[in-house]
Amino acid sequence: MPNSIQPGDGYTVNNFGGAASLSIDSQVQFYPDVPLTVQSAGSDKIYIIPGSVNQLIPTVDGTYIDALPRPTITLSATGYIILRVERVANQPFPNNPVIYYNATIPADTTTYGYFALASVTKTGSAATGYSYSIASFRSPLIGAVHVSRASFSSGVNHYWWA
Repeated sequence: MPNSIQPGDGYTVNNFGGAASLSIDSQVQFYPDVPLTVQSAGSDKIYIIPGSVNQLIPTVDGTYIDALPRPTITLSATGYIILRVERVANQPFPNNPVIYYNATIPADTTTYGYFALASVTKTGSAATGYSYSIASFRSPLIGAVHVSRASFSSGVNHYWWA
């Protein structure tokens, strides 16, 4: 009896005697469940394993981190991979999570809270070539990120990250 499954874009069919094998081709890469972890994407690029912050997916340069292809951040010096959240009036929790690369960790403000996901160390020279090492600050046992904010009469703002 002829096989009614035909090969096409995204999958392959192999016939073995009277049996058929279906292989689904996927561009999606699977990673351990360690959300918001910084991973190398080449000699001077990184990407973030998707996760959520207050149940929102962060962006990198306006692209959600769970998009395909995955958005990358180009490294250029020693610095930090920063998660920034924004306080929105009349909202109980900060939102608008954005991930970016910066030389320093900014101080929290009335509007923004910052969390360092990883540090980046640049070594080498133009003659020998540069290399980057990444040290993640997130434990592999931590799931989604939750953040809350409190503002005190002294003008001090505190962001709590869990």
